[in-house]
Amino acid sequence: MEYKMLFKPIKIKNMEIPNRSSMPSMHLHFTLGGDMSDEFIAFYRERAIGEVGLITVGGCTINDTAGGPILVGLEDDRFIPGLKKFTEEIHRVSETKVAAQLYHAGRYAFSMLIGKQPVAPSAVASRFTGELPKELTIKEIHQLENDFADAAYRAKISGFDSVEILGSAGYIIPQFLSPLTNLRTDEYGGSLENRIRFGVEIIRKTREAVGEDYPLIIRQGGSDFVKGGNTSKDILGIVKFFADAGIDLFNITGGWHETRVPQITGSVPRGAYSYLATGIRKASGKPVIISNRLTTPELGEELLRKGLGDMVNFGRPLIADPYLIKKAKEKQEKNITPCISCNQMCFDAVFMGQRVGCTVNPLAGKEDTIKVEKTAEKKKLVVVGAGPGGLETAITAASRGHEVTIFEKQEKIGGQIEVAAAPPDKNEFYSLIPYYENQIKRYNINLITGETATKDDIVNEKPDLVVIATGGVPITPPFKGVELPIVVSAEEVLKGEAVLGDNIIVIGGGAVGVDVSVTLAEVGKISGDTAKFLLEFEAENCDRVTELVTKGSKNITIIEMLDRIGKDIGKSTRWVALSLLRKGEVKMLTRTKALEIQEDGILVENEADGQFKIPADTIVIAVGYKPNNSLYDELKDTFKGKIEILGDAKKVRKLPDAIHEGFEIGNNL
Repeated sequence: MEYKMLFKPIKIKNMEIPNRSSMPSMHLHFTLGGDMSDEFIAFYRERAIGEVGLITVGGCTINDTAGGPILVGLEDDRFIPGLKKFTEEIHRVSETKVAAQLYHAGRYAFSMLIGKQPVAPSAVASRFTGELPKELTIKEIHQLENDFADAAYRAKISGFDSVEILGSAGYIIPQFLSPLTNLRTDEYGGSLENRIRFGVEIIRKTREAVGEDYPLIIRQGGSDFVKGGNTSKDILGIVKFFADAGIDLFNITGGWHETRVPQITGSVPRGAYSYLATGIRKASGKPVIISNRLTTPELGEELLRKGLGDMVNFGRPLIADPYLIKKAKEKQEKNITPCISCNQMCFDAVFMGQRVGCTVNPLAGKEDTIKVEKTAEKKKLVVVGAGPGGLETAITAASRGHEVTIFEKQEKIGGQIEVAAAPPDKNEFYSLIPYYENQIKRYNINLITGETATKDDIVNEKPDLVVIATGGVPITPPFKGVELPIVVSAEEVLKGEAVLGDNIIVIGGGAVGVDVSVTLAEVGKISGDTAKFLLEFEAENCDRVTELVTKGSKNITIIEMLDRIGKDIGKSTRWVALSLLRKGEVKMLTRTKALEIQEDGILVENEADGQFKIPADTIVIAVGYKPNNSLYDELKDTFKGKIEILGDAKKVRKLPDAIHEGFEIGNNL
């Protein structure tokens, strides 16, 4: 692709950014106690070498109530030497500019982390933490404003090219702005003019602290997406005040943490929130950065060409591939490791208080300790199974100079990727298949498809190492009736191979059962394109179109023995999946045991109702997988060379386990 805009420099006050790409602030949990660490520096060094234009780090705590010791410290002068070490290293390796995000969580702070009661404009309990904050006094408000300004000055003398004031996601400034969380009756509450005062005064004091030529950015929510909060139209009026107060660049994102509107999961269409940035650009008269679900440099270029914004944010995609921008510049887009928006090792990790990693990039967060280097001794590797674990093993080993052969019994690679990518909120998983196909060609890997590898096939290759990556097979539950014609497997549904009736029972409410049910709930809904057509030509009214978009044609019931549906799904995505099930009117029966499948339904039992029958014309078995390791059992006692077993063939787990195990085997060969 020809990039007419993405690699065009942009100047914000005295800061010239070499291109229009940006990496937004994200919690990494690499800075225990607030102190700079080698792993933090190494993580961002790689992205700077990868030529991202602007990196914003943080959140950076501005005082002792801001967020706690798991964030980057900026509330005390003692942090300055470490911060200088960081900025000097980024500037040494690249032209990348770096900003510090000035962070205060307000009522979103956890008392166990900050060691005291959180503070907020009013004593309104947090729906994010469940805690009741202390209402700030006027004196404390003024001190908090000064803390923002003092932290900004520390960032400037530490070598940061800019600071970003956090004004999004339901943190302290949006809490003052919202009539839901600001119940004050003094000059900081009531009217919009009063509710906006806190944010405006922070900006003015920060401007005074850093000087006129120093660029000020604000991370601005484009809408609260909370009922009764500020809408996208309300925000357009607010940003005018912020621009007049001294903001030079608006970094636009979506709603609050407590919103029930998905912000970053795969259910959000690519670039869906660009309209928020476009509106704020017009209202403020200032340049804006577009955020949320920008997955590829091609999409970023498209949005910039259309004039919808001035810069584009790549967050998780730069965790997945630190060289995304450099590869695009060098026309190597096919070699970009794709972000699949799974959240399993990034946002799920953050919400669990764990260090950030990446499903598809085993090096993320380990840049200072693990290297991939050319081998001094070329070896021969045979991989059986072209699922994600086997493929990662193969390309890692081949990239280091080893000779690799892959056997795959199917006609195409990918293994369970096709199944995993079937639900509408997981379509990004498909991007792994063309990526791996390109890497197979890039490293001249010998791929043999459409053949089931035998022991003799493997022995004849004379490998130094055999890796068994044959995945798992669906579990068939041991009750009567599983052989009846109305029974289908989860895989058949997800691959589109099953013939479906109108009344469907899904046995199993874990991740597989939820994926199947979300997929089934989509059957009969109209597409977004159809909805747009019907609205544009007034063929249907808004209420009817909403009904057609949200209501499918199947009656679906999930049966789960445990007390919760989706118990094995990550925190940042589980609520979205459950929301889709509720919107699809899927009936969810927990603590319910399937006893027997019959020709016209299923007999179940639970404590409340005893035994009862649910009519059905399709029953889906979605109780999970078990290892498929028969080839390993056949080889382990007869093959004299080294054998490794990985992924689901070893133990049924999740996608990151397979990919990371494969990388480790390939990198240690």
